[in-house]
Amino acid sequence: MEEKEKYYVEGMHCASCATNIEKGLKKMDGIKEAQVNFASGTLFVVFDKNVSLTDIQKEVNKLGYNLKKEEEHREESHVYEIAQLIITGILIILGHLYHPVKQNKIIFLFTALWCGYPFIKAIYISIKSKFIDADAFMGLGIVGTIFIGEYMAGTIIGFLVLISRLVEDFTTEKSKSAINDLIKAAPKTAQVIKDGQEIETSILNVKLKDIVIVRDGEKIPVDGKVVKGSGSVNQATITGESVPLEKNIDDTVYAGTILDSGFLQIETERVGRDSTFGKIIKLIEEAQASKAPVQKVADVFTNYFTPIVLALVLVTFIITKNFRISVTVLIVACPCAVALATPLAFVAAIGKASRKGILIKGGIYLENLSKTKTIVFDKTGTLTLGEPKVIEVKRFGEHTENEIIECAAIAEKFSGHPLSKAILSKALELNISVPDPQSFEVIKGKGVVAECFNRKIMLGSRDLLQDAKINFSSEINDYMEKLEMEGKTPLIVAHDNDVCGVITVSDIIRPNARQTMFDLRKMGINRLIMLTGDNERTGRAIGELLGIDEVYAEMLPEEKVKLIKSILNKNDKIVMVGDGVNDAPALTQSDVGIAMGAAGTDVAIESSNIALMSDDLSKIPEAVLLGKRTFRTIKQNITLGMAFNIIGMGLAATGILSPMAAAVAHVLPDFLVFINSSRLFK
Repeated sequence: MEEKEKYYVEGMHCASCATNIEKGLKKMDGIKEAQVNFASGTLFVVFDKNVSLTDIQKEVNKLGYNLKKEEEHREESHVYEIAQLIITGILIILGHLYHPVKQNKIIFLFTALWCGYPFIKAIYISIKSKFIDADAFMGLGIVGTIFIGEYMAGTIIGFLVLISRLVEDFTTEKSKSAINDLIKAAPKTAQVIKDGQEIETSILNVKLKDIVIVRDGEKIPVDGKVVKGSGSVNQATITGESVPLEKNIDDTVYAGTILDSGFLQIETERVGRDSTFGKIIKLIEEAQASKAPVQKVADVFTNYFTPIVLALVLVTFIITKNFRISVTVLIVACPCAVALATPLAFVAAIGKASRKGILIKGGIYLENLSKTKTIVFDKTGTLTLGEPKVIEVKRFGEHTENEIIECAAIAEKFSGHPLSKAILSKALELNISVPDPQSFEVIKGKGVVAECFNRKIMLGSRDLLQDAKINFSSEINDYMEKLEMEGKTPLIVAHDNDVCGVITVSDIIRPNARQTMFDLRKMGINRLIMLTGDNERTGRAIGELLGIDEVYAEMLPEEKVKLIKSILNKNDKIVMVGDGVNDAPALTQSDVGIAMGAAGTDVAIESSNIALMSDDLSKIPEAVLLGKRTFRTIKQNITLGMAFNIIGMGLAATGILSPMAAAVAHVLPDFLVFINSSRLFK
């Protein structure tokens, strides 16, 4: 039996530390998989049940790091590091102002050892773990400068790398700020009614069905239904939209949102990790810790980096017979920039997306978004509001509007068809009492057949009537074709082989749907597809209105899955956008499944790769743009890191770089990667 656990790692200072831990754990018996993300500070490990947490902790401690089950979300203090840098910086300046004397050599020997201690310690840890990381490289470089008597060079190397490490810490903390902000926003206590009394209790003690009280300006601590009161709720933490929504009795509210004004009594439905807010936090943490395919490039580079550098140092020494030049090659080598290129960018991008109500489950989906040229949309509830209404009833013969609506409502009462709500709402509006059908049958893609009070009722398309050998006039056929050309859905109603009338149902297109298509085209999406269960004419009319390239009509759920399978190819990443419930099979089949309006809907969150917590279509171009920006940033980072290492080691091996210049060249790509990745925070 295998188990999967997540832990938080303390003491990592660069991306190669993460590689060190992964390799160390994978050598353990019973460890099936170990995945460490430096940027998020997390370890995901899969292991046999005979492996204990203590065993894992011991191995990680042996490598020089600490492991915790729960992360302590506190502000990092860098007072010691800053003080160390200030003191060392002053000593370096004074050392340049005064000519080297014996005292200076002693001072700089001390500062070289002081600044170099973490890196010299890393040599010992690397020997134990049989893996040389970037810190060990620097440690060897500093020891080498001390060995050849260049104490100031050793001090400057340690000084610059410590600056780089400090900047690295600030940058990674910034990249994790989104998830940390979410965790801080999670309510810790709740006002609960117990035995008729209002008490304040820990959120951990709140149970299902408990009545929670929320007042002006307070955070809502649970997911639930409003049972008393009303108010204006800011749902920005869930949907990314800061415009407050009015909540009344029977409305759903979510944990982590804020009651701007009003008073609510809420019956608890979900709490803590089971709430929508809790699930968002969990999914973001897992997404930030995941690895995308592009990470393989960096992993291959860092895996071969150590033996290549050691071989180059040895060759340099054999050719030049110069220990100083060999040490310089060691100093300039830096795999961190390449190793950090991918995780830092993904953590920043996923965190930024979460602030806007876009929940991305992993870097692989950002990478796929950057490569997509085809986006498939389901129509109902995605491009339209998903709230169809009856806009017209056409009567034939002696039949009345009430009779037509009553027949249609009886047929649709238990059908569960998306259009049934529209017809039942119309019946309610006309105060029509709708009896239960004695029997009913849904004919897929065509309509419903029901029996009530010895009447056989049929509601649906013309194909339904034609299959039943019921004739209808060319006038009815022309009328329905005209409605379909306008993008409306006509439903023909008949009972006892007599056509009663036609009910016209229309779903409102989302206000920003056309603009969304235009924005996607500007980003290089050259194939837009719409899937709908509507007939061909209705589907094409809506497709033309929105500027859709291809429309597939009269599609059943299983046919949508087949179509997605048929268009998958190596040269394109297929994105499918739907509501995440009816479209779940098609979403899971695509390269990237995007579910809209996923707040509070477990199925939508689980079935999709990207969940939009609101129904705002404009979030889709935002997500695509973020994917393209992120992937472009990663490629730039990897190129920078590789180029600096290759050029730097070449210059060092030819004696052009001094040890101090090599130290600058060592930290420079790190700075450039941090600066480049920081653009994703904006």
